[in-house]
Amino acid sequence: MVGGGDDGTLDVCARVCLIDEDENLLFHAYVHPLISVTNYRYEVTGLTEEHLSNAMPLKEVQEKISQILYNGESTGSEWSDGAKARLLVGHSIKHDLDCLRMNYPDHLLRDTANYRPLMKTNLVSHSLKYLTRTYLGYDIQSGTHDPYEDCVSVMRLYKRMRDLNHEESIEASFSVHRTESFRVDLSSWTKELETMTPDELYQMSTSNYTCWCLDQRQNANTN
Repeated sequence: MVGGGDDGTLDVCARVCLIDEDENLLFHAYVHPLISVTNYRYEVTGLTEEHLSNAMPLKEVQEKISQILYNGESTGSEWSDGAKARLLVGHSIKHDLDCLRMNYPDHLLRDTANYRPLMKTNLVSHSLKYLTRTYLGYDIQSGTHDPYEDCVSVMRLYKRMRDLNHEESIEASFSVHRTESFRVDLSSWTKELETMTPDELYQMSTSNYTCWCLDQRQNANTN
């Protein structure tokens, strides 16, 4: 991202990189900004006006990315349900998609910034640099950020989490939760439940956490 707007704080997509599961480069391009760039953020991006002068138009970038994510399928019903689409792995993916002005089905996103086993105990995201150092044992982003290097780190984090068997840790967390729940004043808890609407009760009973190890099982069943 480079900076747009009067103070250069508006994120503008200027470079895109996609790799596959085996870390092969699928697509790389400089992106022609839709608005004037007021801060190239050179210390982080390494980008200058020269890099973007003949860059690919955003619409063409969107088309190429879509072709990759949807395995070359033409637009149609499969686009809406993602039946033939790939999983998209990234760090703060929705922010990237917003800057690309693209949408992608939520159930096909795997975000290392929002995956609970990789988050702080208060469910705040760690940086990709921190996660790479902690879980992969090496440093990234020590100077100018390399989008390919970031892609590789994200993919390795995803595969490491996916290949773990989380069932035992999940069961243990549920056991702790049950133990803690008995310490709550049941009378006050019951009164609080009685004041909730059906929608609030439903939201409270629905988990937004799905273990990535299920991706591995799904692949095994498909193959």
